[in-house]
Amino acid sequence: MEFNGNGEPLVASYGVLQFGDDNRLDDSLTEYVTAEASPEAEVPLQEVEVDREGNGTLKIGTILPETGSLAFLGPPEFAGVELAVADVNAAGGVLGADVELEQGDSGDTTTDTASQTVDRLLAANVDAIIGAASSGVSLTVIDKITQAGVIQFSPANTSEELSDYDDKGLYFRNAPPDSLQGPTVANLVVDDGNSSAYILALDDAYGTGLADSVEATLNEAGVDVLDKVIYDPRAANFDSEVQAIADAD
Repeated sequence: MEFNGNGEPLVASYGVLQFGDDNRLDDSLTEYVTAEASPEAEVPLQEVEVDREGNGTLKIGTILPETGSLAFLGPPEFAGVELAVADVNAAGGVLGADVELEQGDSGDTTTDTASQTVDRLLAANVDAIIGAASSGVSLTVIDKITQAGVIQFSPANTSEELSDYDDKGLYFRNAPPDSLQGPTVANLVVDDGNSSAYILALDDAYGTGLADSVEATLNEAGVDVLDKVIYDPRAANFDSEVQAIADAD
């Protein structure tokens, strides 16, 4: 994977899933689309602005969703970190010592769970923190983490707000930003021959950022964006939003 100087991928591959005749996802119809950042998006390698002395043992912490709206993503993410640590230790560890792991819950943006977890991890003297899965959650704790001289590495953040964030050169992610994902989604709409579109997006850093990116690309392509509605995921129902889409057709 090729990274930009700001610690995010320059190239992304997206799997476009499609439904078959039985209204179920058909893996044989999956198409893969490659998206690359424009040359203008490339930036030089950022210098690390914070000094931090280690103790000879690499200690990793996590702020991943054990609870909250993204809890369904938690099990494979926790397992991935555990596997990586196990593999490194099986190969001899780092500097002759086993890597230590301290797991933690990120919750979501409706709670203060992530901040409390980060406080605990920093007190435990971790060298790097994996997470959060949610861009919105990462934005609530990135200052606390990076100002402490600790690396933050997210497996899932996509918000463009993190692309030029003042992170002291310590924030990284292996999920491509919305500036790559948004145009990919919009181009699918265009390639399907649609002349108009209606955008319904989740009210968080991921949803609004992706919606803005999709809208910009659709506008450039001449597609009529009938409306862009940001919905509250905590609402009792979404009848009014769905009806608005039906009425706009």
